[in-house]
Amino acid sequence: MRREVKLWLLSADDDIYDAEVFFKNSRYFRTAFFSQQTVEKALKSLFFVVKKEDPPKYHSVTELYRELKKSGFSLPAELEEQLFILNKYYTVSRYPDAANGLPSDSVDRIEAERALQLAKGVLEYAKEIARRSD
Repeated sequence: MRREVKLWLLSADDDIYDAEVFFKNSRYFRTAFFSQQTVEKALKSLFFVVKKEDPPKYHSVTELYRELKKSGFSLPAELEEQLFILNKYYTVSRYPDAANGLPSDSVDRIEAERALQLAKGVLEYAKEIARRSD
């Protein structure tokens, strides 16, 4: 596996670990943020595999996915259909003005669990694609 792919995926592994720890400790806004980060990094790892280029510097998971789709990559439908929910967690889980209040009040348990499961699914799929590319 190419070094850059491995580094992005290892960083995504760190983030999914943190998301799980925060979920177990009822820190749902942090779970959502690290779930978004996991997916962002998993998708960025695939730029080296699918597009044979460095990933863009932006953070929108739907935009990253759109770019990968242009090169023929696609996620399973059940993951693709939910991807958009993660975008908001990049900001609302961190900034009071984006959350219209405390970030810690911006995400409930159900949302956090949904984000976490989605992130796990995307990460596992990205790893599978990366392994197959070797």
